[in-house]
Amino acid sequence: MERQAAQGAAVAVRPGRHQQVSWLDRNARFVLLVPAIAYFLILGIFPTVFSLYLAFSSFQPGSQGIQWVGLQNLQTLIHDTRFFNALLLTIIYVVLVVGAELILGTIIAMTLQRQVWGRSFFRLAFILPMLLTPIAIAFTWKMMFDFNRGPLNFFIKSVGLEPVQWIAGRETAILSIAMVDVWQWTPFVALAMLAALESMPIDLYEAAVVDGASFWGTLLHITLPLIQPYAVAIVLLRAVDAFKVFDTVFVLTGGGPGTATEVVNFYLYQVGWRNFNIGYTAAMAWVLLIVMSILFTFYVKAFRRAPARVEGG
Repeated sequence: MERQAAQGAAVAVRPGRHQQVSWLDRNARFVLLVPAIAYFLILGIFPTVFSLYLAFSSFQPGSQGIQWVGLQNLQTLIHDTRFFNALLLTIIYVVLVVGAELILGTIIAMTLQRQVWGRSFFRLAFILPMLLTPIAIAFTWKMMFDFNRGPLNFFIKSVGLEPVQWIAGRETAILSIAMVDVWQWTPFVALAMLAALESMPIDLYEAAVVDGASFWGTLLHITLPLIQPYAVAIVLLRAVDAFKVFDTVFVLTGGGPGTATEVVNFYLYQVGWRNFNIGYTAAMAWVLLIVMSILFTFYVKAFRRAPARVEGG
């Protein structure tokens, strides 16, 4: 009797065969996607399409609005030697900082992998530079680079050497900016490489020790080939981020002296927000995006053609 009563109650609460389900209940899964789709369209698709339209237009605030100019911005860009100089300087900067960070980060990672004193402390301390904002770091290093009162020149003069014009010299300004980037992001490379090293199979190293392989032989024939895929990904991430350098240049040098540190993003800022030539800036931004995509595509394909191989000891 109790079972029949429960079944009767269940039948009573069920909607009838001819009872209509509301439109919201039928399409709830689509309604819940509306905020995400709207966010993606407003902050993703629309700015991208609009910037592409601006690349073929002329738009300066206070003028007659957006005017279609076709390929005029691209024709101007072809003869803009300042843009290509800034692009070349940016590529040199990226190669310099990423190469230095990869070498130093790998050395630090191999050191922290061993049983050294304070290993746990240094693993935690290396996270701190990555947590700081680029503006705060740039102002701190600007004080350190000061020609008259900076700590760096103080120590240089204390050993009897001539002080260095860190951010005022044409040859040393870009190196000074690179030093800031290396200081902040080498810990990231070190921690990433440390994670890669600790995931390596131990049996290969044990076999190498049994075969009498030296440290350098193990490094060249086992460690480096195994961490190559990780290094490719780390270099790609750091190169993409280094291409976007702006804050450090803006605070330390303002693109100077002259155009010695005028990287491509800073040049885009000057053309777009100081000269208010928005259309030409959009054209340069799209050309930069295409150039970066081509470079990184060739970079990835180059390492896919040459897979890492672990050689016998």
